Amino acid sequence: MSDTKFYIVLLGSVMVTLIPRVIPFFMAKYINFPDWMTTFLRYLPLAMMTTLMFQNIFVVHEHGQLATVNFTALVALLPGLIIGYFRRSLMAVVLLSVLVMALMRYFNL
Repeated sequence: MSDTKFYIVLLGSVMVTLIPRVIPFFMAKYINFPDWMTTFLRYLPLAMMTTLMFQNIFVVHEHGQLATVNFTALVALLPGLIIGYFRRSLMAVVLLSVLVMALMRYFNL
């Protein structure tokens, strides 16, 4: 594949991702949602983060064995939970947890 075709495909991929994922966020501030939907949307980031956390913390094995705990992921999660409790910032939780996980992998902990 030539460089020109690669950049065209890359630009097309960016546009396909941008339209359905980013533009609705900008449009949402101009729409008056009903109270029940606003309440639902308030819990959506928490539900998504909880799903991602449990997916990485518990390791499911084949053949009906019980799930085990990935202690590296659990240790990386704890500072994020503490920051999340005090700061209530989803971005701070994600950044701190990723940083702690990166440091643990770098130092082979």
